[in-house]
Amino acid sequence: MDAMAQAALWFWLPAALIPIGIWISLSTKVPFQRTFARFLAMAGFAAIVASPWTVPTSPSSEAGHLLGFIVGPSALLLVGLYLVSFSGNVPVGRLPKSDRRLGVMSFIIGFVWFIGMHWWNLTPSLNGEVNRYWLVFWPTFLLLLSCLCSGAALCLRMIGDDRTKESNLLWFAAGFVFSIIVLGMLVDGHAITATEFRYHLWLAGADLLGTAFGLAIAILVFGVVIFLHERSLPEPGSVDPPTAKEMSHVTAIVAANLGGDTDE
Repeated sequence: MDAMAQAALWFWLPAALIPIGIWISLSTKVPFQRTFARFLAMAGFAAIVASPWTVPTSPSSEAGHLLGFIVGPSALLLVGLYLVSFSGNVPVGRLPKSDRRLGVMSFIIGFVWFIGMHWWNLTPSLNGEVNRYWLVFWPTFLLLLSCLCSGAALCLRMIGDDRTKESNLLWFAAGFVFSIIVLGMLVDGHAITATEFRYHLWLAGADLLGTAFGLAIAILVFGVVIFLHERSLPEPGSVDPPTAKEMSHVTAIVAANLGGDTDE
């Protein structure tokens, strides 16, 4: 079997099983089908993580290698955010307040784990070289997290009611992440120099800026198309007044549905 066929069998086919399994799991109500769909998604994910061993010669295996490295800290971050978010002042699905401390600890451990991948001996490396996808993921993750935290803090301050504490916490998180970015630009990591980090940071900033600009253009074009379409439609004609037969029919329906206590 050649390299292309091996990559298709051991990487791209499992990658396709993940969205298919998630889609079936969300769209069906049969317990067996839902369980089988979740199994498909988990099996596809496991096969992608194992791609450095199943298809070591394929460049796609670097994506599976990085995924296996970041799944642990990413899960801790998501669990921490969930516990912190739903242990606060939410009207539905509120968790006990004790879960907030657990969520904060989970988030801190996950983020320290990510920091250890840059400055400690935890950098994702494959065949003696730093995983090239890590060079893209790490600065993009930091920039995106800083922007999301600062944007959420601003929205809470301007739109939310009695959300000053949460807004201040998000401002602190955004400032902390920004300090990590500045530190990475000045201090060499375990396997990545500050110069390399700055280079990939500018590329990540360009990617995020281009994505935001593209989304803005897409929304603007969508709004213009809707506006022009609505403008081209003719004005609706006036409705004819009801006829005597229609009025009598409506009167009969109203009289039949009116009721109440009456004195006899």
